[in-house]
Amino acid sequence: MILNNARLMPAETLPMQVRDPRHFASRESVTPVGQQIADLKHKIGPDAIASRDSFQDAMLRALDTVSSDQNKASAMIESAITDPDSVDIHDVTIAQAKATMSLNITRTVLSRLVQGWRDLVNLR
Repeated sequence: MILNNARLMPAETLPMQVRDPRHFASRESVTPVGQQIADLKHKIGPDAIASRDSFQDAMLRALDTVSSDQNKASAMIESAITDPDSVDIHDVTIAQAKATMSLNITRTVLSRLVQGWRDLVNLR
């Protein structure tokens, strides 16, 4: 119920104002709930766990991503210095922040892994 002009009216009787039609999805782009549940079949359960990549593969992919972020930021800085009109300074700043953040997250994860390993060794 919505309070409208000091009386209660059901919400379905109030007209809806469309501000931006891009916010509405077409019916073709919406996947039915049953199909979404069926698509989860390969993502959950013991078969899904056995078919996933190893932890080593996940870490190597993450480190590759960090490296590519660092290389992209360096290339953008170089282009900003050599040809300032070719790159927007905001994009350079965003690339630097993304590279720094991914590196800090990687440092944190690796330090926690090392600390966890030390804790396991010290339990003996």
